[in-house]
Amino acid sequence: MSLRRVTPGWVLLIACIIATLSALVTMRLWTIPALRAATGGLDVFDVLIQGYSPDYVALYLDVLPDAARDLQLGAHRALDTLFVAGFTATLSVASYLLARRWNLVLALSLGVIPLFYFAFEMLENAQVAVILTHPGPHPAMAAAASRFTVLKAQALVFALSAVLFLISARSFELAFAPEEKR
Repeated sequence: MSLRRVTPGWVLLIACIIATLSALVTMRLWTIPALRAATGGLDVFDVLIQGYSPDYVALYLDVLPDAARDLQLGAHRALDTLFVAGFTATLSVASYLLARRWNLVLALSLGVIPLFYFAFEMLENAQVAVILTHPGPHPAMAAAASRFTVLKAQALVFALSAVLFLISARSFELAFAPEEKR
């Protein structure tokens, strides 16, 4: 891509990538290590992509000090939301930019796929916030949060697969299509 072909869409994609990476690095260097240290090494719910049991939630809540609870409900949740919004936008914009030359409806449809990841992530975050603010663990709440975590992970795999398919299809087209079709 030459500088003369930098479009507003590509600028938006780069901005989304920067926002996503900024939030991710901040979480990885600050909030996640602080929460792990405060809980004796337990992982935050977001990273347990295969789900977690009500017993894990109860244990996490038992060892979570109030200051760490405030960190998780405050800065960590805000950074996680920024990360998810940025990553969703990155995947959506990338899908659109890669597919728009073939068909606008296809490009817009593929751009919607990452929104499923966003929706399940937001549902998970809301359920975890309820768990963290509700007195006493409840198995039904833990099961719902765990389901949202697993669905989020599956939706993310699907969205990433769609983007990777588009990258490979576009690469194939650039490598083998006649010059006028690129």
